[in-house]
Amino acid sequence: MERILRMDLEDSPGFLVNRTALRIKKEFHHLLDEQGFAVTPEQCVVLWQLWSHDGGVQRDLASTTFKDMTNMTRILDGLERRGLVFRKRDKHDRRCSRIFLTAEGRAVREGILSVAGQLAERAYNGLNEDQVEDFKAMLRLVYANLDGAPQKEPNHRTENKPSLT
Repeated sequence: MERILRMDLEDSPGFLVNRTALRIKKEFHHLLDEQGFAVTPEQCVVLWQLWSHDGGVQRDLASTTFKDMTNMTRILDGLERRGLVFRKRDKHDRRCSRIFLTAEGRAVREGILSVAGQLAERAYNGLNEDQVEDFKAMLRLVYANLDGAPQKEPNHRTENKPSLT
């Protein structure tokens, strides 16, 4: 642990993870623009969640995508302007809005997933499937350590993982 505290910023795991996440987001945005999708990476995360949970409550959608309510409102406003989603008051609780995909919101799914696949191929070039699974398992463990969840072994390749699609 002492060695970690003495390392250069550019070599710290947190710095490397953040730098990589920002680079992935930038490249995803570039590919989306290049291929004519008028959506941001943040909007894609919301669409991705809606593709498997259409009609979800806005508050839950914010929680599952790690957005605060102010940012979620802004993201949904943009998606509504683009005709990809619409909001509807919950009939049982008028304080809640449910978010639904439009036909166009469902139609862009394959194209956006194709862009995400292209990005993944480029980002994970040189890594085999086991290495990618190990990498994801390590990131999950670091997150769980900081989130107070019970610790697990870092390799969960055989575990059934929920998918966003």
